[in-house]
Amino acid sequence: MNNRLSSFTAIVQKLVTAVVAVAVLMPVTSPAQDTGVALDEILVTATRRAEGTDIQVTPVAVTAIGAQDFSELFAHDIGGTARLVPNFSAAQITGFNAAGFAIRAASQTDILVYWEPPVGMLVDDFVVPHMQTQLLEPYDIEQVEVLRGPQGTLFGKNTTAGVISIRTKRPNFDGAAFDASVRAGNFGRIEGRAAINLPLVDDKLALRVAAISQQSDGYYKNGKVSTGVGGFAPPFAFGDYVGDGRDLGGDDVLGSRIKLLWTPTDDLSVLFQYELLRDDSDTPPAVNETNPASPQFFNFVGLTGVTPGQSSSLDQAGVTFYDTINEGPNSGQTTGLRLAGGHQIDIDGFYLNIDWRVGDFNIVSVTGFREQESRLPSTYTGEVGNLNLNSIFDATRDDNRETFQQEVRLASAFDGPLNFVTGVFYQSDETEFQVLQYLGIVEQFGTAVPGVVDDNSPVIIPNNQEMESTGVFFDANYQFADTWEIAGGIRYTHEEKDFFARPSLPIATYGRTPGDYWFDANDTGTYPCSATIPCETPSADWDEPTYRLMISNQFSDDMFGYFSFSHGFKSGGYSDQTGSAPLTDAMGNLLPASARQYDPEEADSFEVGLKLDFWDNRARLNMA
Repeated sequence: MNNRLSSFTAIVQKLVTAVVAVAVLMPVTSPAQDTGVALDEILVTATRRAEGTDIQVTPVAVTAIGAQDFSELFAHDIGGTARLVPNFSAAQITGFNAAGFAIRAASQTDILVYWEPPVGMLVDDFVVPHMQTQLLEPYDIEQVEVLRGPQGTLFGKNTTAGVISIRTKRPNFDGAAFDASVRAGNFGRIEGRAAINLPLVDDKLALRVAAISQQSDGYYKNGKVSTGVGGFAPPFAFGDYVGDGRDLGGDDVLGSRIKLLWTPTDDLSVLFQYELLRDDSDTPPAVNETNPASPQFFNFVGLTGVTPGQSSSLDQAGVTFYDTINEGPNSGQTTGLRLAGGHQIDIDGFYLNIDWRVGDFNIVSVTGFREQESRLPSTYTGEVGNLNLNSIFDATRDDNRETFQQEVRLASAFDGPLNFVTGVFYQSDETEFQVLQYLGIVEQFGTAVPGVVDDNSPVIIPNNQEMESTGVFFDANYQFADTWEIAGGIRYTHEEKDFFARPSLPIATYGRTPGDYWFDANDTGTYPCSATIPCETPSADWDEPTYRLMISNQFSDDMFGYFSFSHGFKSGGYSDQTGSAPLTDAMGNLLPASARQYDPEEADSFEVGLKLDFWDNRARLNMA
């Protein structure tokens, strides 16, 4: 009985918390005061129809955040939208400036480079393929829409958890305009934004240029101190590790968008956009939080953790800045880590969006090409090292990525009860990936492994992947009995992934030095597959239908309800960590299990929604 009472109490507490949260977020004007204030109509593109639809009669769990509301968030990145969106959380992947988005408990919390996030991100209808650049800098944004639940029949690439759709501001013909702002904060934070709009030819050609700069010192210190590291007699006693006290975790970001809008007729608009991002922010710091009272090996050898949760722990982070080899034949040369350079991400994107109205139809074409280079060196232990043991575990995760997308949609705009949207979607993504890692931790065990802990030959893990995704979709809605509507959609997705992997080997095996570590993993002409350097070349493809069914009713002018079922899909694939496990047995035979792909992910979502306006359109309550 007590257990049941406790469960009931917990449920009541959650309901009360939810109601209070809704009440706090709702803009409310007392009905006793005739102020004439009413909530604005919010138009969303969630249904992908020819015209935007009122969010209050859109049968989807969607939250829309306009430009003004987003600006008032003072958000450091796009993850700030989570403060206004139910069932959506936005964290940062530990140790990386990457997005850990979660919708309705479906999330991804690892940086693995070939994993596709369950929460899709679209910027002006271009799908951002990886969480590494989903934490977008928040500037020149027109509207953000967050859709909860599986997507696929309407939004670009199929997802299992939801979609964040961002529309940036387009050039306009209202006249020349300039807007700029500067924000400043503690820890040296300065953020500047600017945008200029220039009509070049009346109602025909307009230009918009927007930019953002983010600078900060970071609120961590490189202050980790460990004494008597090693805990043994020489040569296994390494002495003291003492950080240099410099600031860690700072920002150094420059982003820009240049847009040219051409409208030769009232029914045709062509928007060309160039995107630039240069991110040279600090390596995200790590803090060793090993419990000092626990029987952990780190404590045994003197690498005692700091007490977690205390503000002082921010001053005890650790980055080795191990950028120069201090011993051996390569002494004085670079380690290849570039820790002092931080996490560097360079992006160049070219996009072409065409909207063409032809009679009762609207044709939309989205073409995009995006190049990304990431160099992500990190100290994973929160220790700073010294000249006797330069690195316990330092590594850089580097990738070159090229993404191409083409989507074409045809949406009807009939006056009658039936309307539809149909189209095709194609995206290719080619990624080269390498990990260069120094495993000095092995020396802590009193064992020297040639080629593994030797600073002159760190370990390297190289692999590549080519992915192609093709989808065909159709979605329609039909109104009947005045207030009722049924809708349904289906999508057929075909995805192929070709993977090329080599095992983790000392870089000297490839005849390279740490300062010249990058090479194409599948260059079998230079590095042929052999018993010494085995290769794995698995490939797989997946075919899956995704679909949705919905029925809705406008019960009154102020009450709209719906029920829907949707089936989502995300294909399987391969892990970039394949090379960190042995690929051969003692006889040199390949182990097929090490290249086994992970399975696809599927999601079924049943949803009931109710959208209410009351108090003469002064208050709003949407539930799902």
